[in-house]
Amino acid sequence: MSEKLPQGQEKYGADERKWRDVGTGLCVLDLHEANGRRLQLARLSAGGRILAHKHAGTEVMYVVKGYLVVDGARLKAGDVLTSPEGSVHRESWSAEGCELVIECSPEDALLPS
Repeated sequence: MSEKLPQGQEKYGADERKWRDVGTGLCVLDLHEANGRRLQLARLSAGGRILAHKHAGTEVMYVVKGYLVVDGARLKAGDVLTSPEGSVHRESWSAEGCELVIECSPEDALLPS
């Protein structure tokens, strides 16, 4: 159960929210959404992929652990990738599996494969 704090803040543990299995080895935990922005934790299993998508706003991705390849760029734990509005990720995958923090627009659109 979340804990109400002063100034309208709310504290909760990640295990208090529900992970969504979105397929292709990707699970997502929605942490917060407001003002046209969404904050998520994402876990890719070994061999997992993120489907091709177009950004409706800036995306900021932080690799917490593991490795992720995004359109040929290999990211490791501690790396940050920023992608501007209108940019496209065609191929994102992890051979070993990884965990990410992602801030993005909830209006991002999946692209046909």
